[in-house]
Amino acid sequence: MKKIISITTPLILTLGMWTYDGARLAFWATSIEIREEVPVVDGMPELGTQTKVTWLDQFVCGIETPLIGALLSFIIFIFLMYKKRFEKSSLLNGN
Repeated sequence: MKKIISITTPLILTLGMWTYDGARLAFWATSIEIREEVPVVDGMPELGTQTKVTWLDQFVCGIETPLIGALLSFIIFIFLMYKKRFEKSSLLNGN
């Protein structure tokens, strides 16, 4: 049971972080844009509007986050598998 928990923990944590940030299928972002429609002439939106873009410094997880978690889980799995094989072979050889 400990092995299963130690193998799946990185994947579950990174999937949680990724879905909390919005499950974007893009790369990591260090800033987000906020688009806002503002009138060209204050108080007279009937004369037209323009889009005001404001950038905020904020980290947003991308698709790399769950991929890194899957890679870490795979590395832990391989490590535990070889550790188990090494222990079995040393018990059989009497070392």
